[in-house]
Amino acid sequence: METVRRSHAFFSPIVKRYFRSEVRGLDRVPKQQCLLVTHHDGGILPLNGICFGVAWYEHFAFERPLYVLAHDLIHATFRPFTDLLPRSGLVPADRHVMDSVVEAGHSLLVFPGAARESFRPFSERGRIDLGGRTGFVKQAMRHKIPIVPFVSAGSHETFFVLRRGARLARWLRIRDVVRSGDVLPVVAGLPWGLWFIPALPQLPLPAKITTEVLEPVALEGDPDDDASVKRGFDLVLSRMQSALDALYAERRYPILG
Repeated sequence: METVRRSHAFFSPIVKRYFRSEVRGLDRVPKQQCLLVTHHDGGILPLNGICFGVAWYEHFAFERPLYVLAHDLIHATFRPFTDLLPRSGLVPADRHVMDSVVEAGHSLLVFPGAARESFRPFSERGRIDLGGRTGFVKQAMRHKIPIVPFVSAGSHETFFVLRRGARLARWLRIRDVVRSGDVLPVVAGLPWGLWFIPALPQLPLPAKITTEVLEPVALEGDPDDDASVKRGFDLVLSRMQSALDALYAERRYPILG
């Protein structure tokens, strides 16, 4: 937890002053462990997740750890950095790792949409696209834990995705090299201007990020029954989309909030 405290001390003033982060509804999180689910905004920088994490540890006074599933590539960088990840709560996005975290009694945050959603065009920033990935629903059913969705507006205004590049990614067979690498976006922002290499991080614009935690969703059904899983997925997605629509309806201007 000491690593988490240090990370919190670093990120807290950034999200509160630069992004004017506002997280509502943390009192809706149940006392028992849960599976938190959100959409993936902002390219390779999970800014809405960072804003939520800062608020989570303040709300629970560092007494309730939160684990986050992170892409394999993050865990394949240089050793000193990857050694810090587990101590910060970031674990590989793997079903067996997820099982271990849940079986240990901890709560877990997942971003099902992956690169497809994280690099959706700026014009579609208000539309959630989880890519039809239902794994989180199956896991919630299998472990009999509630799903707590949350949504945020603003983090996808920290840069501009002009095109997702899904067709080009398929033509170049990017997924043969990178798992979930189904996009090759054209992006505009700071400091690179115009670029199409998704691994390059941007200098985010100071968009106001507002987050809303929704009521828990308790799903019943057989995780091996496709119809039950589809109903659960559609229910979670519809609630998330309705809440995100309401958040964007509050915003008067992009970036400014």
